[in-house]
Amino acid sequence: MQTKVAVYGTGTIGSSWAALFAARGCNVRMYDLLPEAREAGFGKMRAALRSLFPREEETHEFRAALARVEIAATPEELLRDTEFIQESVVERYPVKREAHETIERFARPDAVIASSSSGLLAHRMQEGLARPERFLVAHPFNPPHLIPLVELVPGPRTNEDALAQAHAFYTALGKVPVVLRKEIPGHIANRIAAAVWRETIDLVASGAASLEDVDKALCAGPGLRWAFMGQHLTYHLNGGPGGYANFFAHFGPALESYMADLVTWTEVPAAARAEVLRQMEDSVRGKSIPEMEAWRDERLAKLVEVLYAREKEAVAHVR
Repeated sequence: MQTKVAVYGTGTIGSSWAALFAARGCNVRMYDLLPEAREAGFGKMRAALRSLFPREEETHEFRAALARVEIAATPEELLRDTEFIQESVVERYPVKREAHETIERFARPDAVIASSSSGLLAHRMQEGLARPERFLVAHPFNPPHLIPLVELVPGPRTNEDALAQAHAFYTALGKVPVVLRKEIPGHIANRIAAAVWRETIDLVASGAASLEDVDKALCAGPGLRWAFMGQHLTYHLNGGPGGYANFFAHFGPALESYMADLVTWTEVPAAARAEVLRQMEDSVRGKSIPEMEAWRDERLAKLVEVLYAREKEAVAHVR
């Protein structure tokens, strides 16, 4: 890919996006309001890029990808002749609005503006834009350079051409885009995660199981299947020859009895929060966040390599 991509906002998400874009052949410019944030973002981008080329020595591919990234000193420099803009600033409407106004001032009229928002509503961010039809939300799962999912959320004024461009662009990168046709807080994956999180908190706080065992039950059980098929397909296969209809008939009543017993609170109780925080401290056994991030990213990279090998081959062919 020879697409020119601008990354506006060089925090954890922006720097991770930049690494992915560069690794897949895009020419990337990075920009943040503060010079120190730009420098720090470039360092994070380099570290993320390293995880995509995991050899001890600096390979030709790694050096070539790194050479495709530059830091822009001004928004005008960032956006010159840019075809695709990935905005990843702080998750607040006023901050997003200011960034989008700046982007529109200097960007090409036909450029796609994609916001890495995890929960803000696209229609609110379109308010006041001169070209709302070129704007949409493109929410990645963290870290974007490793996890394939990207949730595309068009606003009511986003045109189909911009959505199609974004879908094709992310697909060519090896991402797995999903499209929301209705705006809802949290999009798809974070809503599912919130529902699971609530129940995992209650299982620990109620004394049903330890935090470590709750996490083990999730990742050693359903989490393995979730890595390559969703809940609907899982239960369709669990229904045997009769498929999903048979599952509803034979297992539905049991699961509905579980649903009746699930917690329904909408704010985490203070006592429950305190208990999971205490057990988390015990569980990590003094390991630092950077240590655990490195452990996570190493395993994510291996898992994605196995599960998405064909997609990676297709991306290599496009390049």
